[in-house]
Amino acid sequence: QVQPGEMVGAIAAQSLGEPATQMTLNTFHYAGVSAKNVTLGVPRLKEIINVSKKPKTPSLTVFLTGTAAKDAEKAKDVLCKLEHTTLRKVTANTAIYYDPDPKNTVIEEDEEWVNIFYEMPDFDPSRASPWLLRIELDRKRMTDKKLTMEAIADKIHHGFGDDLNVIYTDDNAEKLVFRLRITNQDSDKGNEEEQVDKMEDDVFLRCIESNMLSDLTLQGIESITKVYMHKPTTDDKKRVVITPDGGFKAIPEWLLETDGTALAKVCSC
Repeated sequence: QVQPGEMVGAIAAQSLGEPATQMTLNTFHYAGVSAKNVTLGVPRLKEIINVSKKPKTPSLTVFLTGTAAKDAEKAKDVLCKLEHTTLRKVTANTAIYYDPDPKNTVIEEDEEWVNIFYEMPDFDPSRASPWLLRIELDRKRMTDKKLTMEAIADKIHHGFGDDLNVIYTDDNAEKLVFRLRITNQDSDKGNEEEQVDKMEDDVFLRCIESNMLSDLTLQGIESITKVYMHKPTTDDKKRVVITPDGGFKAIPEWLLETDGTALAKVCSC
């Protein structure tokens, strides 16, 4: 209640402005590791008042159903399906070598498994370029993203087809390594005019490396850059169930928060 004649404008502005400013101090923290980017306080208030069509930090809260809501491992599976993962995110290092004989590599640590592979090769080694792109993957990130070597090889083959020859180690090997070579087509050998204009293999391989690391999507939805998994502490995001005695109880279950939105694609996952 206010007295007649009270200057309510200033009071209203203070009542709205003070908590909005304090909200700026709030951030989401998940397991003490990463902080979710959210627009709060005055900037968020401006977006709401202006009915902004492009919010600075669009986000989705994904409520899981079935066993995924209760089982952390299954919730993690859903997270991996949503979060956009490129080859760069799981790569430890890359290097380009001049390795003219595919069967006898100059890289000592690859000798054993390369020799085993070429005992029964599934392509003609004479068509392979002498230049080699070697990609070593990070095992910890691979495990975290629930990716396998075969799945990545399929993505590379789908993107580049028969233009690249790909061999790779087993998932249980000491180091997770891909070896890629450009495959020279038979028709190229006799066409001298095309050979003049053709880019050198090592330069072309560097272009492929850059393109592959940045643009090769391994899994996830492109517009969702990061997904956070947590159990809510506030009742507004908990699942409400009816107890046997007719009461209501709020139960915390696993849910996902995203950076970026793609509602239709998320619903179809």
